[in-house]
Amino acid sequence: MSYVPFMATIEANVRKYGERQAYKVYREGGWQTVSWNEFWQHIGRVASALWAHNLGEEDFVALYAPNCPEWTEVDYACMAVKAVTVAVHATCSTEAVRQIFTETTPKLTFVGNPELAQKLLETAPEVGQVVLLEGEYPGCQTLEQFLEVPFRPDWNKRVAETKDSDLWTIVYTSGTTGEVRGAMLTHGNIVYQVERHRDRLPDVSDADSSFCMLPLSHIFERGWSSVQYCWGMTYHYCAPSPEIVKLLPEAKPAVICVVPRILEKIYAAIQEKFQSKPPAVRHFIEGLIEVGRQYQREIMAGRQPSWWLRMRQAVADRLVFSQVRQALGGHIKHLVVGSASLTPDVHEFFRACGIFINNGYGLTETTATISSTPLGRSQPGSVGLPMEGIEIRLGADNEIQVRGDSVMLGYYKKPEATRSVFTEDGFFRTGDVGQFTADGCLCITDRLKDLIRTSTGKYVAPQYLESRLALSPLIEQAAVVGEGRSWVGALLVPNFAKLEEYARKIGLHWASREDLVVCPEILTFVKKAIDDLLSDVAKHERVQRIALLTEAFTIQAGELTPTLKLRRKIILERYRDIIASMDAFDPTRHILPSAG
Repeated sequence: MSYVPFMATIEANVRKYGERQAYKVYREGGWQTVSWNEFWQHIGRVASALWAHNLGEEDFVALYAPNCPEWTEVDYACMAVKAVTVAVHATCSTEAVRQIFTETTPKLTFVGNPELAQKLLETAPEVGQVVLLEGEYPGCQTLEQFLEVPFRPDWNKRVAETKDSDLWTIVYTSGTTGEVRGAMLTHGNIVYQVERHRDRLPDVSDADSSFCMLPLSHIFERGWSSVQYCWGMTYHYCAPSPEIVKLLPEAKPAVICVVPRILEKIYAAIQEKFQSKPPAVRHFIEGLIEVGRQYQREIMAGRQPSWWLRMRQAVADRLVFSQVRQALGGHIKHLVVGSASLTPDVHEFFRACGIFINNGYGLTETTATISSTPLGRSQPGSVGLPMEGIEIRLGADNEIQVRGDSVMLGYYKKPEATRSVFTEDGFFRTGDVGQFTADGCLCITDRLKDLIRTSTGKYVAPQYLESRLALSPLIEQAAVVGEGRSWVGALLVPNFAKLEEYARKIGLHWASREDLVVCPEILTFVKKAIDDLLSDVAKHERVQRIALLTEAFTIQAGELTPTLKLRRKIILERYRDIIASMDAFDPTRHILPSAG
C-alpha cells in the first residue's frame, strides 16, 4: 500500500465534492449543514491560527471536549501543520486529567465548554494556552478570539512533507484496570485503517452518511470518522444526550458505530414493549421474531429459504422488523459493534430485523480495528476475520497477539509499560482471550486479567455473564465477582422504577433506596429473575449471591471506560466491603447484612 497523507485525501475530496454536504450538526433544534468547501475553510482558519501562535511540528495540542464538528476541525488542522493532538475524554476522572496533562504538558489546549475549563484549570498544572470551543471562562480565549489572525493561504504546506512514521496523536487508554496510558499513533496507522476498511464495507459509498454516536476522543469513533471523511460521506454530529437515538430517523445514516450496551438497552426496551401486550399478541410477535431468526440462519448457511418461510418472513418484516429499522433511520447498512462482546440473543434479533451486525475488534493501541465482519458472514460470538496485512495469533493462555501497520509505537513516557506489552518478535499483547473458528473467524471470550478463578478451581468469564444479566429489564448494570471464593456473585444496579413498581404491588413500605435494596422480598424477586435468565449456563457459572447497589457505575467516578466497559480494579476496591459481606449471604432467603 503506497502512503498518501491523510490530509491530502481530504483536500482531494474538497476539490471533488465542493458544495456537497461534508457534515451536519444538530444545534438549536435543527440540522445545520456545512459543505466540503466550508469544512476546508474552517480547518484552514484553525491551521492559520496554529501557525500564528508558533504551533507546529511535534508540538502537543490537547483536545478536551465532547463531540462537536470543531473537535474534528481542530484535529485535522493539527494534522496539517504536523502538531500532535492529545485526545482527552470529556468524562475523564480528575486524577486522569491531572496525569495526562502532567505527562504531555501541551502548548495549547482546546476545551469544550466552561464546565470543563473550570475542572481543567483547577486540576492540571500544565495546560498551556486554553481556547474554549463554546462559551467563555476567565483566563481562556474564545475560539473566535483565537481565530482572529490573518488567513494563511499556505496553511497546509506541511501536508506533502508528512511521513507515515510521523506521530499523529496520543490517545490515552481508559484501561479496564484503571490505569491510563498514552498510546502513540502515527499518520501511517490511520491511513492504514482508511484503506483497509474498503475491503469490509464494499457496499458503502460517498452517497451515504454516518452518525457520530460514540466519543470522538475514543479511537473507535475517531477512527471511523476519519474513514468516512476520506470516503466522501456526510457525517452527523450532535451533543451527547440520552435522546440521541431520536435523531436517527432524521439523519438516516448508513453506518453507526455502537458499543453493545446501546443495542442491549434498545433490545431490552423492545422486549419490554412486547411483554406489555396481551398474551395472544405477545405470542404472535414472538413467533414472527423466530421466523426472522430462522430466515437469517438459512441465509447465513448459504441455503435458499423455502417459499413458506419467505412468505412468513415478508409478514414479519412488515409488522415488526421494518419498524425497528425505521427507528434506526431506515437506511442502516452496517451497525458496527465494538469494544465488548454482543450477546447472541441481541445479535440474532437485530440480524432478524434485516440489520447487518458488523462485529469488529480492536484496541486503542491498534488504532481500533484489527478484525471485522465481511458481508454475509455476521455470526453471533464472532468478531470477523483479521484485516488484510494484520497478523493475529494466540499466545499463552490463548491471549490474542497482533502485529501489523495499525499497531502503536508504544506508550508515551512509559518504556517499561511498552516493553511489557510487546513480545520479543514484535507482537502486541492485547490481554484479551480468544479462539479461532474452523473458518478462521476470531472470537473473544474474555479479558485475560478479568477471568475469575473460584476457590473450587473453576474459571468464570464475567463479561459473558454481565452481558446476559444486562438483558433483564430489572437490571441496569452488573459486575460479576467471586475471585478466590467458593461462589460467583454479582453487584447489581437495578432498574429502580421496576423495583418500586413491584414493591408497591406487594404492599412493601420503604423510606429510601437504601431500605429497598436490602428488603428480603426485593432480593428474592431479583434473584429469581436472574436464576431464570441464567438457567442454561454451567452450574459453576451461575450467580449464587447478589448485592443491589443504590448508585450506578459511572465514567466520572472512574468505574466505567468511555465505551462503558467496567473498570474492575476500581469497582472491586470501591465495593470490597459489600463483596466481603456477600460471604454471609443466606442463599435460602437472599439476605445480605448490608448493601447499597
